[in-house]
Amino acid sequence: MRLRISRYIFILQISILCWGALGCLQGVSAQNQQAKEAVDALTDKPAPVFAGVAVSVDLVGVAMKAMGSNFAQMEVAARLNFKEKFFPIFELGYGESDFESEETGNVYRTKAPYFRIGMDYNFTKNWRSGNRMFAGVRYAFSSFAYDLCVPSFTDPVWNVPVAFDYRNLSGNYHWGEVVYGIETKIWSFIRLGWDARYKYRFKGNDSRYGTPWYVPGFGKNDTSGLGGTFKVIFDI
Repeated sequence: MRLRISRYIFILQISILCWGALGCLQGVSAQNQQAKEAVDALTDKPAPVFAGVAVSVDLVGVAMKAMGSNFAQMEVAARLNFKEKFFPIFELGYGESDFESEETGNVYRTKAPYFRIGMDYNFTKNWRSGNRMFAGVRYAFSSFAYDLCVPSFTDPVWNVPVAFDYRNLSGNYHWGEVVYGIETKIWSFIRLGWDARYKYRFKGNDSRYGTPWYVPGFGKNDTSGLGGTFKVIFDI
């Protein structure tokens, strides 16, 4: 009899423990569900219509300048943020070149500003992650003066040296750019981003005495070209 009562007490204790454990599991499951619903609610929450302003500086041009490249361009940008999807942007830069061709000895020099205006679109769905993958377009323009110096040669008729040294020749170029890039948030209001660009010249006007070797903002003079930036971005 005493053994049977002990058995019933033992079974009752096990049942209570199991019931308590089941209750704890249900409580944890409910908490997890609530946390998931909270995260989903935050994730699904739409971004504000106007989400701020950002300014940036390109480090590629700074590096090219420091390494003594044949040309370099320092650039800053300002952009608006609408709904974390649409980013109107204005880019302002200053390009310069002092290049002497090893083949011909021709010297090309120019220093001038340029600008671009356009729009980027963010393809990332979770805007709260801080990461962005975007594509965009730009219209760009530069009006500049350039020097073209050609080594002297002997005139075949008069047998005297003739030098071509043209200063302040005028040029202006219009071009478009297709942009693809990514960026990520590294701390608070600071981001890093890079992009690759395909450039296509719409129109170019230069002097009849010779074309510029470098166009500020575009790069080496051609009908098309490639470029890119690596930016430090500050959200305001």
